[in-house]
Amino acid sequence: MHRLLLSAALASAIPVFAAANTEPIRPLSPAEAAAIVAELRSAPAQGIVLPDIGADVAELSDSRPPARAKAQARLIRDAVAFAAAEHGMDLDPQAIDPNFDLRAPYDAQAAFDRARAEGRIGAWLDAQTRKDPAYLALLAARAQYAALAASGWPAEVLNGAPLEVGMRDARVPALVERLAAEGYVIAPPPAPPLSPSVPTRSHRHHRRRRKAARRWRLPLYDDRIAAAVADFQSHHGIPATGVLDATTVAALNVSPADRLQTIDVNLERARWLPVTMPADRIEADIAGPIVTLLQGDAPSLTMRAVAGTPRKQTPIFASEVVAVVFNPPWYVPADIARKELFPHEVRSPGYFARNDFIVSKGALIQKAGPMSSLGYIKFDVPDPYEIYLHDTPSRGAFASSERWRSHGCMRLQMPRELAAALLAPQGWTSDAVDKAIADKATRRVPLATKTPIFVVYRTAEVADDGKVDFRSDVYGWDAELAAAMAGGRPAARHPATAPRRQPRRSSATRGR
Repeated sequence: MHRLLLSAALASAIPVFAAANTEPIRPLSPAEAAAIVAELRSAPAQGIVLPDIGADVAELSDSRPPARAKAQARLIRDAVAFAAAEHGMDLDPQAIDPNFDLRAPYDAQAAFDRARAEGRIGAWLDAQTRKDPAYLALLAARAQYAALAASGWPAEVLNGAPLEVGMRDARVPALVERLAAEGYVIAPPPAPPLSPSVPTRSHRHHRRRRKAARRWRLPLYDDRIAAAVADFQSHHGIPATGVLDATTVAALNVSPADRLQTIDVNLERARWLPVTMPADRIEADIAGPIVTLLQGDAPSLTMRAVAGTPRKQTPIFASEVVAVVFNPPWYVPADIARKELFPHEVRSPGYFARNDFIVSKGALIQKAGPMSSLGYIKFDVPDPYEIYLHDTPSRGAFASSERWRSHGCMRLQMPRELAAALLAPQGWTSDAVDKAIADKATRRVPLATKTPIFVVYRTAEVADDGKVDFRSDVYGWDAELAAAMAGGRPAARHPATAPRRQPRRSSATRGR
């Protein structure tokens, strides 16, 4: 089972009770100690491993004051370490990959000290617990897959010729058992109708029946099983054809331990987000790629997106949309111009003129209009990577399930609708958005209320039907984070001493 291990560096950075203080500290009340113990016992359900607290709990009732004080000190140390882990502080994301820039700073020790001084340890502990339904659903799924990892799949589904409805194959029973283990239950077939009594047949007749029975003795791949297979495919990023093909067999045979690891790395990335998310926000999931506008904590607009290629990855980060730009020109990043567009002009003279490019003061610019790679709308998002969201004239990519094609920015399927929703508090309508585009002038409209945006990477999340959607790890980030969680990468430094690592500023991640 893959589990998040609290780093030695983090644990050593947390001062032992009373050692860092010169004045006596008020002992924990029985209620405070009980609250800490209850909180620590919830750690394993999140895949967070802490030292066993059984002995410390027993020593809380020891008759010797020094023993009680030491037990309290260890419990406080563990509570602070757990709080830090719940905020994603056990690892340094940017030490793992400079594209991991999502986590906000949090000093668990200072927060605990304030809560203790103000007599609100219980409230502080409660504030550490995430109440986001998506996170809680993934925690519940983790318990399911942890149990499956302990037992393994009931059977392996063997490769073979693709199975379609009406075909018979010896693999069908193993397939049905495997689907049921993950919650894809198949209803039993209807009972066959009763056959009327018939007169005794000849020996030759029975011999023909036995021969036919031998031909049809293999289990049938019927509509019920195909529907369950299609449901499985829809939750694993596979076209839901209902045909048992090689891709589906490979997904079925991914071990439950590997599925558990995928859930664990997604829980860790979720802990890099605020404990309480803004009710109005944009979530851009580059593992989808999908962009969702949430208003009042409920999705109000969801659209497909195109994200960066595996070579030009879209980073994960938090920022805000500050303005909508209508009819934006594209100022081509220097390396894209040098490596891609100028060579294209050399190979095909007139390419710049045909596509509305001009060269001004040594810079390559694509004029606003129907040819612009940014389309008719751009959403300004301040971030060190110079990533933004924008329209595109290339609409065909949205029909594909493989939508990792950009230089790093995110192209939107429904940019007009998003612009209208963000500008609605300022009196804008869909018609006003259309008019701003039709005017053909470049116009930047600042948002009176800036909308937070969280660019995330979710390769596992629970769907509305309670089953887990598993997506491909197109960037290899699950593997990177899993290695770090297993101790293969640098752990986090203490918040007071950890320098801010600067993200990459490769211009290959900008534009288009």
